[in-house]
Amino acid sequence: MFSKPTDARVEPSGSAVLAGRPGRLRNFIAAAAAGAVVAVVPTSASASSPTLACDPGFYQVIAGQLAELSPADATYNTIGPDHSNYNAMAYRNADGYLYAVKSGNLIRISADGAIETLTSLGMTGSYTGDFGDDGLLHVSRGGRDWHTIDVDTLAVTPIPELSTYTAVADITNVHGKFYGVSSDGSLFRYDPEALTITEVGLVSGLPDELHAYGAAWATAGGNLYVGRNTGEIYQITGYSTSSPQATQVGSAPATSSNDGASCALAPVMAGLNDVDGPQPETEPSTPESQQASDDYNENYDDISAGFVESEPAPSEPEPEPEPEPVQEESSTTANVQDAGIGQGAGCDPTPDEDRPQRDPLANLVSVDTSTVLFDSTFNGTSMSDFTILSGNWGIESGAMRQLNTCGFDYTSLLNTHVVNNFRWEATFSAVSTVNHGGLVFNQSSADTRSGAFLVDLAEDGTIVRWGHYDNAGYFQYAGSSSITAPAVGESVTLAVEVHGADIEIFYQGQKLADATTSSPGGMVGLVASGAEVAFEDATLTALPEPEQITS
Repeated sequence: MFSKPTDARVEPSGSAVLAGRPGRLRNFIAAAAAGAVVAVVPTSASASSPTLACDPGFYQVIAGQLAELSPADATYNTIGPDHSNYNAMAYRNADGYLYAVKSGNLIRISADGAIETLTSLGMTGSYTGDFGDDGLLHVSRGGRDWHTIDVDTLAVTPIPELSTYTAVADITNVHGKFYGVSSDGSLFRYDPEALTITEVGLVSGLPDELHAYGAAWATAGGNLYVGRNTGEIYQITGYSTSSPQATQVGSAPATSSNDGASCALAPVMAGLNDVDGPQPETEPSTPESQQASDDYNENYDDISAGFVESEPAPSEPEPEPEPEPVQEESSTTANVQDAGIGQGAGCDPTPDEDRPQRDPLANLVSVDTSTVLFDSTFNGTSMSDFTILSGNWGIESGAMRQLNTCGFDYTSLLNTHVVNNFRWEATFSAVSTVNHGGLVFNQSSADTRSGAFLVDLAEDGTIVRWGHYDNAGYFQYAGSSSITAPAVGESVTLAVEVHGADIEIFYQGQKLADATTSSPGGMVGLVASGAEVAFEDATLTALPEPEQITS
């Protein structure tokens, strides 16, 4: 998925230049000599801790791998080592470092990809973040649990007025206000001064299908860009109006866990485009952003020579007449109580609260030889062996089906056995669109998913993904493997073989990966996210302790 890692070096000015980016920063400096003013990041960093210059560039952390978008060839140039997952990453103009949240800790990232842990934040799961004009790092979990972090004093302050879930995966600061796009394509604006949240509206020109926009970037001139996890890079124009529009300006490899950062004082990078020209859509909010906007406008002809033309966003259609109000028919669909696992049958937002910690395990199955505990083809059987935690589940046409498409982690938990050494296997297919089925296991009870492990198909069925839910019930990505996306109706088989903390993952009978967990043992279940999925069979087999296995 990534190109060969690159190294960083430090220029005499203290600005870090990434190897593998020939001439780009030097060309930018040459443009400055012709009249542009280049922001030089002050730094006291040593050569072992280089900083990033405020130059044109879109950075992303993909799981724990720092990378920079290379729009010319639609790839990423990786930077430094691959760490464990971190998120809510943002570029700080004041010192040229990236900051992010990793496992509840505030970290600082150097230009060479090295990370330094600064403090424990006492909160978990932040994945949305950027620096505001106040100099503070603003982080949240898709809008919920909004906090500011002073990266100098390490003070953490909750902002309850902005703590509303909006399903926005990343935000970026455009002239003093934060913007982000939710998974259904709605643009949100957050005003950290007025403490208000505005749903600007659906962005025309974006795909209809639900998908995360995991990266957001800003550039000089008040330009707003977002990256969809399926790989498309869009510029959002009209973000200050009620009719925002998207124009695709680039592409990148698809990702399953990522976050974006950029220096908002730098021009648009070569290989992309600025579809509405150099005049800013909104007024600059600081002297620095005003200077950057003026410089960008003055040198636009030279800078835009490196742009790649894009198709314009579709024009806004004429509004249709509003229909007369119609009395809604009463619904006969029964809502399922959300036990804190998914979003419930009615697709209401996930409750804005941490999940309970794991419950103690009891009645663990112990066997001397491999023993089938559950085996069903869901043909003419009831669902009495399962507890529905979230979603719209039922047995029909020889399959156990989950039919909701507007949320994540819809779970049906097998309530008959608690296991520690086992094989859990299921065969399933997409009913209508994409296959996002999977397996959950090591769940301590029906009341919490904390500590449970998830293996499922994601990113339109193009990867098998795995990870665990932390002690507050938030998913922590651990890894993935690319596969050929199965067609609608095409059956695939996913399995895990677990011995205590050790996990083996299998797809279509072939081993994909090994994983480990710090929360072994528990119940197993079936999962579907954002898709209708039909489970055709499922088998749970208890296994003996590893030392008891004989040939």
